[in-house]
Amino acid sequence: MMKFSKPAVAALFAVSLLSSGAAQAQFGGLKNAVKKEARKAKRDAENKAVEEAEKAIDDALRGKRSKGGRSNRGGGSIALGTPSSSLTSLTQCTGLTLSNVTVGNLGSYTFQQGFSKEERTGFINRKPGKVTGSCIAPSLQPQEILYFEVDEKKYKALDRGNDWTWQCVQSDNPGAGTVDYWTWHSDQYLGDSHMKLHCGNDQGVSDCATGSNSSRASAYSADRKKRGKYGVSFLARLNEHSDARTEKLYCQYYNKRSGKSLVAFEYLSAPAR
Repeated sequence: MMKFSKPAVAALFAVSLLSSGAAQAQFGGLKNAVKKEARKAKRDAENKAVEEAEKAIDDALRGKRSKGGRSNRGGGSIALGTPSSSLTSLTQCTGLTLSNVTVGNLGSYTFQQGFSKEERTGFINRKPGKVTGSCIAPSLQPQEILYFEVDEKKYKALDRGNDWTWQCVQSDNPGAGTVDYWTWHSDQYLGDSHMKLHCGNDQGVSDCATGSNSSRASAYSADRKKRGKYGVSFLARLNEHSDARTEKLYCQYYNKRSGKSLVAFEYLSAPAR
């Protein structure tokens, strides 16, 4: 059976009244009703579009997260090894040592306080990473985060103002030039409170702190500065491009003045939708 939208039914009813000789005054009221219904349908459609856009942006910037920080996206992960020498040979490393290299996710974890179980957001699912060739970091799945530390003074000395930029190419076609899907503007995706999980956490992270997010952030910052380190973190971002496809990208954090890179890695870029 054919179905009609509310505006269409109202319009057909109006036509039937006219054809049967009903008063045109009645049609005026129906015409207004049709306009009102059309405006409501338009508003509903616009609101839905806004909600979907906001959700897509949030997913792309922060990564879809479920309990335990695991991705809600289906399909499982694709095996990623070390990027080919044809890619890594394009990167000249600064020579700064990358230490405490860790791969994980941003997501929820729990900890016990007496009989109650509290929940916070932090850097979870952590696993140690190995650097090859001085600055080639482990490859990342979509929404995984790379964290590492460098000597703060040496790192800051390399930047005289806007010298650092991200460059990404398609792994299977690096000669095509950099992709223009998005630009990273920061070398710190994770907040300080994300690094110091609350003690007693279900992640088994013993380098922890207690108290509020602010106090744990201060504890992390103080510990890092005491060691003379600067924490760097990058997210394997989802791709917001309208015709996005899942593909491997090879990226480097490049210093325009020196022509050398702090770090480089390959990652799997997945569509945001």
